[in-house]
Amino acid sequence: MNTVGIAACHNYDDAAVKRALAEALRPCGGMGKYVRPGAAVLVKPNLLAAASPDEAVTTHPAVVKAVIELVQEAGGRAYVGDGPMKSPLPVVAKECGISAVLEQTGAQLLSIEKAVVFHTESGSLQRSFSLSAEALNMDIIINTAKLKTHNLTGITAAVKNCYGLVPGNMKKYYHLRHPLPADFAELLLDLYLAVKPTLSIVDAVVAMEGHGPRSGRPRPVGALLASADGVALDAACAELAGFSYEEICTLQAAVKRRMLVPGGGNVQVKGPLQELKPENFNKGAARGGYSFLWRYFPSLMRNMQEKRRPWPVIGSRCTNCGDCTGHCPSGVITASPARDRARIDYDGCLRCYCCLEICPAGAVQLAKKKPSRER
Repeated sequence: MNTVGIAACHNYDDAAVKRALAEALRPCGGMGKYVRPGAAVLVKPNLLAAASPDEAVTTHPAVVKAVIELVQEAGGRAYVGDGPMKSPLPVVAKECGISAVLEQTGAQLLSIEKAVVFHTESGSLQRSFSLSAEALNMDIIINTAKLKTHNLTGITAAVKNCYGLVPGNMKKYYHLRHPLPADFAELLLDLYLAVKPTLSIVDAVVAMEGHGPRSGRPRPVGALLASADGVALDAACAELAGFSYEEICTLQAAVKRRMLVPGGGNVQVKGPLQELKPENFNKGAARGGYSFLWRYFPSLMRNMQEKRRPWPVIGSRCTNCGDCTGHCPSGVITASPARDRARIDYDGCLRCYCCLEICPAGAVQLAKKKPSRER
């Protein structure tokens, strides 16, 4: 049985967050079970982009601070690192409130830039990865994620957060190599098993609903969750936000590998999950229903899911900054001063939604039907 702890936390007051995090960790054995004195510990938050903590794009600094303090109290040496999509890590850390936390706690910022090839026998789809050498040199990785919807995977929480340990342009390469949600989910699961975070924590004090992981809306949930098993933690996060396993492609992959039992039979949640579930959480691009069909006709449902995936459309808020052109894995987005906005060649579009994630203006929206022409 895989244990997940959950505790109520309705604001980001430092003392309240630390108290709730300790409560969430208690069913898992507490921080001292995982951190030995002198250990080098990477606290790996979600630092997707340079955004204010109030936008719910990144792990809140109060949660990162609480994790660092508990690590230090257990005798560990804390480092904080992630691989943002665009801006340098110090720039993102400052905007997200992490730099102030580092000053307060004495923890160090760890750049995730040097890539090494890491081989693993546990992979189902991918058995070698380009991973951060700096992260692999740590004794312990504490995966400190943000609960958000994700237009490709359904949600991003513990498993998806490990993707930040892939340096630089290799993120684009993996999107290009595995463009379908089911295949990308297998990749993410292989990556999680290769990285093997010692502990995973999810900030759901304020989650993101709608068109996450960048352009959604902050949604107060009031929860902190923790587990030594990131897959079980994602299952609890899905239940908290009202998703079925069938709506989260990484959980589908975990069920397929028998890491999860449909319905959560091998996940034991300790804490007020049912009491904290928000009403009418906006799932964004994830589709509801069809659980019966998924159980008995998975191939049919995968084909239907692929056909129903929405298409990115660049709207009038586009500033022609060119960020999306440099981060499109298939290179089908172009920007020109002669046009009022960037353009997508839909014949080559993977629907990976990297453009939606990177756009600082929130100009990328989703359309149910494939646009009839480049726009």
